[in-house]
Amino acid sequence: MASNKPRSVVCAVVAVALIAALPPAAEAKLKHKHPFGSRVLRPGAKGKDVRYLQRALTRLGIATAIDGAFGKGTKRSVKTLETQRGWPVNGVVSRKDANRIRKLIAKRRVSGSFFVQGLTSPTLKVSSRHAGRAKVKVLDAAGNRIHLIPVSFAGAESHDIAWNGTTPAGPVPDGTYQLKLGKSNTARASATGQAQPFGMHLHAFPVPGPHTFGGADAGFGAPRSGHIHQGQDLPASCGQKLMVAETGQVTVNAYQASGAGYYVVLHGTLTGTGFVYMHLQRPSWAPVGTTIYAGQQIGRVGATGSAIGCHLHFERWSAPGWYLGGAAYDPLPELLYWDSYS
Repeated sequence: MASNKPRSVVCAVVAVALIAALPPAAEAKLKHKHPFGSRVLRPGAKGKDVRYLQRALTRLGIATAIDGAFGKGTKRSVKTLETQRGWPVNGVVSRKDANRIRKLIAKRRVSGSFFVQGLTSPTLKVSSRHAGRAKVKVLDAAGNRIHLIPVSFAGAESHDIAWNGTTPAGPVPDGTYQLKLGKSNTARASATGQAQPFGMHLHAFPVPGPHTFGGADAGFGAPRSGHIHQGQDLPASCGQKLMVAETGQVTVNAYQASGAGYYVVLHGTLTGTGFVYMHLQRPSWAPVGTTIYAGQQIGRVGATGSAIGCHLHFERWSAPGWYLGGAAYDPLPELLYWDSYS
């Protein structure tokens, strides 16, 4: 390849780092094995019960990073839940609060995860008994109606009503939603299909199979010869599927023997940001200009180019994108969040 743009992001991760499951600090966090509800959780707490809390908050529609550490973000999310539910607002989870949260999760029973304008959409099959009209409501986690989809019937027939995660105001925030048939129903319609609550997210995690985040050398800003690492390495088995993180278009599909190997650059049309996948096992199937959808396979994990062991080198670039005026930034916080619901 004539251009040397990707040279600044070439991986030089040592084999030990590539197979490290978690950095030492993260390993220490996982040693705390308090069952959720066995202690009061407040800022500074660490452990699996904190991780459970963070997952529960995310499932309840309050996006929270899943790292097992009760920091400012988790406290902010807890306060949001307390405000929504009319509980005392202090950012602390008592044993009583933990029991309440368990009950909320049991009622929620989130079924499936979808992506805004993704490859697949939650779909309600609406069947009428005769000509008339019906309405499908889109509800948020608190039961508020955020969107309404009218349905018309010429007779006894069925329509598949899909929702792509958008409203007239634009994409909805990450959270839990539900499709429900409205009471205004002159067609005497009934509904089947995606009747249970589901997760709707803007982004898909790029490596849905088993993976790690490597060691210290795998992260953004790690030193390299003459430059710094501009992405996050995710060690995974050779041949594992790689998924499109955000609906958009392919802007680069190329090969660089001395660095990136087979790589592909995606432009997210919803955020205007860039996503870079390097060291693919073989060229991506998608030519430049192809429209791609969140949750769609874009390639497979490999070790092509300058790579030690199979892994995905993943980069995030601010708008307007990769070498178009945007800047590379640390993708790890986003990856940890996306991984929490993958």
